[in-house]
Amino acid sequence: MKRVYVCGSFKFMRRIQDLEARLREEGIEFSASDRLDARGIGGCLEKIDEADIVYVVNPNGYIGKSVSIDIGYTCGRDKPLYLMCATSDPPIMDFVEGVLSFEELISLIKQGPSSRNEKKP
Repeated sequence: MKRVYVCGSFKFMRRIQDLEARLREEGIEFSASDRLDARGIGGCLEKIDEADIVYVVNPNGYIGKSVSIDIGYTCGRDKPLYLMCATSDPPIMDFVEGVLSFEELISLIKQGPSSRNEKKP
């Protein structure tokens, strides 16, 4: 089963916590952005290194500055990137494997390993 790193703007912390609860309920290994992490963005980047996939909680397509760093690092590490909602920023969407609801994310994770070369339709 894949390990997922969940990130998003801290203004969406409640939504991130909702997803954490669902992942925990499903027995899925994950890590998430945490405003109490003293390592700041460095801690986030370490969590990306440890993850198999990265999922951005971005209601209404919002991508903040810190999450943009997470996205860039994810792409540089050649990790699959999924968003909760499409964003209106075309350069970011070029790097996104797919836009998934929480349930679709859970289903994807439970499927097991897949080829990194499988692109979105």
